[in-house]
Amino acid sequence: MSDGDTAALPRQLEALDREQLLQTSRKLLAEADALSSRISVLNEIGLAINESLDLERIEHVIAKKAKWLLDFDHCSVCLKEDDDWRIKTLFGGPEPETLDLGKMPNLAQVIYTPRPVIIKAGSESTFLKDYASQIIIPLMAESGFMGAICFATTESNRYTRDDLRIGHMLALQLSSAIRNARNFAELQVTQAELKMRVEELDAYGHTIAHDLKGPLGNVKLRAEMFSMKFREQVPEAATKLVAGIGQSADQMTQMVNQLLTLAKLRTGDEQFTPVNVRKVVDAALERYSHLVETKGIHVEVSELPDACGQAQWIEEIFANLISNAIKYMGQENATPSITITGTSQPAAVRYEVRDTGIGIKPEAQGSLFEMFSRVHEVPDIEGIGLGLSIVSRIITRLRGEIGVESTYGEGTTFWFTLPPATTCVEGELSP
Repeated sequence: MSDGDTAALPRQLEALDREQLLQTSRKLLAEADALSSRISVLNEIGLAINESLDLERIEHVIAKKAKWLLDFDHCSVCLKEDDDWRIKTLFGGPEPETLDLGKMPNLAQVIYTPRPVIIKAGSESTFLKDYASQIIIPLMAESGFMGAICFATTESNRYTRDDLRIGHMLALQLSSAIRNARNFAELQVTQAELKMRVEELDAYGHTIAHDLKGPLGNVKLRAEMFSMKFREQVPEAATKLVAGIGQSADQMTQMVNQLLTLAKLRTGDEQFTPVNVRKVVDAALERYSHLVETKGIHVEVSELPDACGQAQWIEEIFANLISNAIKYMGQENATPSITITGTSQPAAVRYEVRDTGIGIKPEAQGSLFEMFSRVHEVPDIEGIGLGLSIVSRIITRLRGEIGVESTYGEGTTFWFTLPPATTCVEGELSP
């Protein structure tokens, strides 16, 4: 029923007798049922095409279900891709791929308006030249015109404004699905390129860091040899300078090791095994035993539950946290201490490294785990601010959480959780 027929309907009904009114009512109810069915199919198509990000799959759904919406002998989607066009015939005979669609009179009306058109008795166009009735509807997105969907039949005067409205609703859903599919495809390309660049940078950084370790070892060795051989022959000031060179080499080696650890975290496989946490804590403490003894720090370790993870990574976590506690214990600390505890929780094991050091200001705690973050303004403490970011990344890879509680001037507690050892199943974490 056309728009004109709808407007004149009240006057027409007044002139009808009872039988005619019944017939008209039945006709209107049938049309309403048909429209309701078309809208229902339209909703089904919308749900189906928005479930996929594959353009081929989306076009397949349109080809399969659109016939329930409109009567046509031909259905095609014309998509603008840069300066080229892609014609995908979904139903009926294919159109020539070599056409310059921008110059086709019927499609040009849609491209340059852009508004849908109904052609009722053919058009002077090579595109769809064998079809008298045509509906051509633009496909639009935020970026502008993407293409058009075309319905056509050989019968003249076949399509109404209602058909155009249904086609337009389908075009809106198709436009959204195409936009999402294109965005997803672009995202995949970007992710692939980003992954390749990260891998290149990781390989480059790993090579540079690894190659630096040799010369740094030579610097430290030569500094030690100089001190041993010429200690009695050079002034004390020169001996101190050479000792400082050795210490700087140690610090640079530690930085290189941190960079290598970061590279391994991005490329390493996640093999989960039960870990004796007390054993790895003892190994981490052994690294700093000379500093603990020199600074008179009291260390207390309680019973520690085992965890599911990687022993090397968990040792690195505790080593970084212990190193931090030693660094920021404070020069005038009367009772320097480090306490390491562990408790079993329903779905995790929680560990704490608590110290009686200088503490962390509240405003600095939010950026603690960021790369190259240095939140303490303490002289004579070297580093590039990678330690805690490495700890955070390791714990994330091991599917745990980390946090900090600190009172400035009194001390700091770093806590983190790991999966319990019982969740390890054949190198993986059980659900």
